[in-house]
Amino acid sequence: MARRVVITGMGLVSPLGNTLEESFAAAFAGQSGIRRCDQYLWGEYGEKIPIRVAGTVQNFDPSKYVEPKFVDRYDPCLSFALAATQEALNDANIDFTNELRDRTGVLIGTAVTGCTSWHKCFHMIFVQKRAHEIPGYLLMQMSGNMPSGIVALNHKFRGPNLAIVNACATSGTTIGIASDYIRYGRSDVIVTGAVEAAISPAMYGSLTNLRAINPTTDPIRASKPFSADRAGLVKGEGCGIIILESLDQAKARGARIYGEILGDCQTNDAYHIISPEPTGENWARTIRLAIESSGIGINDVDYISAHAASTLLGDLTETKAIKSVFGKRAYDIPVTASKSMHGHAFGATGALELILALKGMQEDKVIPTINLTMPDPECDLDYIPNVGRTAKANVLLKNSFGFGGTNSCMVIRKGA
Repeated sequence: MARRVVITGMGLVSPLGNTLEESFAAAFAGQSGIRRCDQYLWGEYGEKIPIRVAGTVQNFDPSKYVEPKFVDRYDPCLSFALAATQEALNDANIDFTNELRDRTGVLIGTAVTGCTSWHKCFHMIFVQKRAHEIPGYLLMQMSGNMPSGIVALNHKFRGPNLAIVNACATSGTTIGIASDYIRYGRSDVIVTGAVEAAISPAMYGSLTNLRAINPTTDPIRASKPFSADRAGLVKGEGCGIIILESLDQAKARGARIYGEILGDCQTNDAYHIISPEPTGENWARTIRLAIESSGIGINDVDYISAHAASTLLGDLTETKAIKSVFGKRAYDIPVTASKSMHGHAFGATGALELILALKGMQEDKVIPTINLTMPDPECDLDYIPNVGRTAKANVLLKNSFGFGGTNSCMVIRKGA
């Protein structure tokens, strides 16, 4: 018999703050974590890149989470993962016995692993011509499973250990797979989510020439989901981690329950490597299948955390998909686009958005979509423009859509 899956802990490192509380307070207040990112673009090697704004993590001290001898060795994505995991575990307050550690898994996704470490290697190879001196530890920083592996090592979790790479749908895909480990009894606790630390010359050079990134010099108004003057995504970084358990186990130990993962779905457009199928029907199909898997009705969904990367076609396509699924009722459902405040953290972005939305639901608050000052007549839903509001929400739909045509949607019910 399938077990019900609940979220009992959450941790966050984001451009809005280095903890969940800091990040949520900034998000609800409509503050922006997007700023200039010159220091990420490697001096003379990135000086010709014209776009220099991003959602960057600030004042983060890795020495709080990493042994001193590893502080200068660990790629930022590893430090972010350790920090968010520690907060989530503290929040969940689980008493880990040796037996439970054998039944605790770690599934942490990332779209681009070890970007800083890759750049160090390339610099040593092609600029310094010192390939023969590349430190042995750099290889581990560039392996996609290292965030999961380092978390498991630090906490002695000996259950399943996986890394999922699925572009901008990585978070939803990873959490969906992690849920099944609990649902079908393969694990008793799962640490899951996603991490990204890939603001770099390679990323920015490519995104600039792809014309996917907003060419603005104004950090505050750089990310403008659903606005008529939106002009492309803004890169972000960070880590979001949640703790999953069965409902029975969580109730038996008196845990606080943030929410129950009712269902999820992953599909592919099979249309284009970057652009979504413009009618929105492929995305609508994914939403419908996620709701169908959750065992609830279309009318039960009362809050949406949108993907909304601030691209012309993407935001319009998502709006069409929501209208296709919910009909006239789509206009009554609040839709949050929190990338407007923290940027697009690629693999980690869905985890950041899910955690911020779910935290708000606990406090009967929905967070705003900032920079929405020029309404697009074709994007005409309730995007909670500019100012957060007090409102009750019981069932969240979390959308994530990514390069390669990959799609992931989750349905989460607020916990008691």
